[in-house]
Amino acid sequence: MRRKIADTLVTGGTGFLGRWLVTSLTRHQREVVVLARGGAARAAALSAFVAAHGGDPDRLTVVDGDLTQAGLGLREPLDAVQDVYHLAAAFAFGMTAVAARAVNVEGTLHLAQWASERPRLRRLVHLGGYRTTMLPGWLAGAAYPLPPRVRARLYARHGAYEASKLEAHLALWWFATQHDLPLTSVHPSSVIGSSVTGETSQLTGIGETVERLWRGALPALVGSERTFVPVVCVDYLAELMTSVPTRPETLGQQLCVLDSRTPRLPALVRSIASSLGVPAPKVTLPRWAVAALPRAMTGIDRESLGFLSEDTYDTASADAHAAAVGLTMPSTEVAIERWAGHLVSTRFGRHADADPGRHVTAGTTRTFVVGDPSSADWIFLHGLPWNGDSGRALGQRLTGAMARADLPGMGRSSAAAPPGPNWLAALLSGRADPAVLVAHSLSTGIVVRFAARHAARVRGLVLISPYFLQRAAPWFLRFAPLAPLTGKLLAAGDALALHRRLLGPAREADPAVVSAMEDLARPGVATRVARSLARASRSRERAALAAELAGLAVPVLIIHGERDPLLAPPSRGEVVSIAASGHNPHLESPEAVGGAIERWRGSLLAR
Repeated sequence: MRRKIADTLVTGGTGFLGRWLVTSLTRHQREVVVLARGGAARAAALSAFVAAHGGDPDRLTVVDGDLTQAGLGLREPLDAVQDVYHLAAAFAFGMTAVAARAVNVEGTLHLAQWASERPRLRRLVHLGGYRTTMLPGWLAGAAYPLPPRVRARLYARHGAYEASKLEAHLALWWFATQHDLPLTSVHPSSVIGSSVTGETSQLTGIGETVERLWRGALPALVGSERTFVPVVCVDYLAELMTSVPTRPETLGQQLCVLDSRTPRLPALVRSIASSLGVPAPKVTLPRWAVAALPRAMTGIDRESLGFLSEDTYDTASADAHAAAVGLTMPSTEVAIERWAGHLVSTRFGRHADADPGRHVTAGTTRTFVVGDPSSADWIFLHGLPWNGDSGRALGQRLTGAMARADLPGMGRSSAAAPPGPNWLAALLSGRADPAVLVAHSLSTGIVVRFAARHAARVRGLVLISPYFLQRAAPWFLRFAPLAPLTGKLLAAGDALALHRRLLGPAREADPAVVSAMEDLARPGVATRVARSLARASRSRERAALAAELAGLAVPVLIIHGERDPLLAPPSRGEVVSIAASGHNPHLESPEAVGGAIERWRGSLLAR
């Protein structure tokens, strides 16, 4: 085993940007040591991230250290280190000045002292922030160390976090001048997810705004039509920072890194709302008015209001460096859409292992899909009150790729008219070959009607619990005027209570139930689910679908649970009963349902 001789040290390497930077550095053959409190406990997770994102975990070492200690608490000198990246910071609104300064100011100076003593030091790259480039005149000209009165004014105006970052910037550049320290500052704007996948673990700031927008809890914006909150993609920023020490031209520079094409805040929020298929706020409140209100009323910390500015920023040095190393800023519109899709897919970080999804336009609706409907081997449509996540367990047991879509007006899709065959035709408009459609409950009616009208576009149908061939729902669920009340009952309680109502006794809720419960809490979803259930329960509707099924010319497999039988043998299709299951056999017994579908598919391919 080769001995690792570190040439790069990174603080904050286990954080959001830090993980992407470490990945980039190791991909560029740098031997990286990451300084972190409890280093050994964090090593495995960081190595896994680096490996999963194209880096080289064999070039990574995580060591225990502490910025608040002189010498950083390191046990070995690391004298081969050439480049030092300082990303670590204490970040929280409402911190005391003492707590913020201990890490952000004094910790920065400890690192600067340590770096200045490395015999091979080439560069210290410090992560600041784009607001640092707009220092007020009274502060930009202040001597360091700051006089007590100036420091008190700084912390009173900006709050502990931002003030400590501004002070750290002044302190570090003062130190660099005094000790001939080779320094470059990189000042990024709000960092969003990967330009390729949208992946992020950062929600603070604009991410929190998107979550409130998604939940229908953003009645107004703060600022003006000119408020500018620029963004930059995390992978682009990591690549740029990796290249900084390689060019002597960046020595002594302050690189402001942001996407100047970012729309002004109201336009940005409207664009995100359109992408997600949710309403955008129509009111913008002046910053001073919100600052005068208590946080309990606004839900906004006053410290965060300082970032809502109409200022523009000089990015010329950063743009010149990017051009010199061949970096191109990703498409703003595409990057923001992918980032917003990732936030929704992961439920804003609460379900980090969720399958990535996105919103696509299908007819008049923004439909949330996981997978690619234009090429997937299987297309899954859910029943009530589920979303596409209810097909995840089944998809894992089938050969080939599955695309899962949330029905219009339900799940994570936009509010829309009831879904029908025209919507499905639009969703599948990019397909070159016929699809195998797997539908549960309510969606079985959609796919039957689609197959009746577009037989050439269907390879086969799998109907799981086709409601129109089974016992009708109780009368109160069929009574449309009660839909608002029914919706409230559906959304009442917690996920475990919903699991017990739909799937039976359990100690914890199935992930698909948790996902469905989150969507039922969104404005209007539960009521639309209840109304769809009432419409589908009409006798005329059920009879019409049974007749259309009988006339289909495509192969059909019908699967039902033993405890939820068919009322009579259907005139079309092969029938499989799943033992000890009810109306949701694909969730109760996914192995058995998957096996039945695979056997049917084998016979289908043999024809």
